[in-house]
Amino acid sequence: MKNKILIQLFLLLFTFTITKANVIPNINPHDKEYFRSFKKNEQPENKKFNIINECANKNAAFYYVIHKENSLGEGFYFKIVFDKNEKPIATYYATENDKTLNISTVENLKKILGGQSELSNSLEQTPAECVIKCHRTNGCYGKETTLGVFLCSADCQVSCA
Repeated sequence: MKNKILIQLFLLLFTFTITKANVIPNINPHDKEYFRSFKKNEQPENKKFNIINECANKNAAFYYVIHKENSLGEGFYFKIVFDKNEKPIATYYATENDKTLNISTVENLKKILGGQSELSNSLEQTPAECVIKCHRTNGCYGKETTLGVFLCSADCQVSCA
């Protein structure tokens, strides 16, 4: 009797485990969903990144990539390259389907590395309001490191671009 109960319990547990294993979604580490938040030293395969701006004579130590959409619904990848002192030295973008990105979005992305806070083409609120709201929502200034604050702020600026 005990053996039958143990066998049934084992089969039930085995069935539950197999069912859960099949339900877990398979996430491709190189699709846009994977890059919804910044990924360090990873970028999507087969994407050609176009340079937005860069500082001369700087050696890159690492980079971060994120996937965003502009106000027109165009998806793109945004890449920030840092030196060993965690200072941003270059920015790049790549589009999803090798299409050209809206010119105003590219202009807004150029301003991120330059530290300019004025962004154009926000439909519902001013760019400054959009960025401030995003900072508060994401707790950007409460991050533990300067790099964390910068990445959170860059995420907000790209979102509001």
